[in-house]
Amino acid sequence: GLVPMTLTAILQSLRRPPCSNSCKSPSSFQYAILYVSLALVSVGIGGSRYTMATFGANQFEDPKRQETFNWFFIALYVAMILASTVVVFVQDTVGWAWGYGICLAANVISIVIFLIGKWHYKEVKPQGSPFTGIARVVIAAIRKRKLALSTNVSDYFYQDDQMNTKQMCQVTSKFRQDFLVGISHNANSCLR
Repeated sequence: GLVPMTLTAILQSLRRPPCSNSCKSPSSFQYAILYVSLALVSVGIGGSRYTMATFGANQFEDPKRQETFNWFFIALYVAMILASTVVVFVQDTVGWAWGYGICLAANVISIVIFLIGKWHYKEVKPQGSPFTGIARVVIAAIRKRKLALSTNVSDYFYQDDQMNTKQMCQVTSKFRQDFLVGISHNANSCLR
């Protein structure tokens, strides 16, 4: 996704022409390239950023060594800060092509490092189909959609001495009316 995004900044044919007196809007092809690259970048971020923590934690048998993977998060946040400052500064002062080029180069370097070390990684083999769990949740939700809910608050909360000091709402099926309207309009609501 970052490659076509970088190409939109480099190639004139993927950008709208520069404005003089009247600005011409981008073509449908230019919009398509932009939106496809944004979608691919979003899928890539969503599919990799949040699975890396579990991937790294699975590499260590000893729970104490699993804590060392916290450095991954530190590096991730430092990279976010750099991307929010240095790369934006480069894009503003030098050009968009250089800014996207820096990001693309960093991604290529990280992929190469990842692939070089691939032989040392412990791979956890998937068991069963991932769609089985999703299907179970959907089927359970369909079966339980008309299930009668208990109005007894103790069925939903762990009761102890500290919780008894707080006021809790009664369970009701009118979420919008009781919750949303109750917060904004009712000062004596149980949601204080």
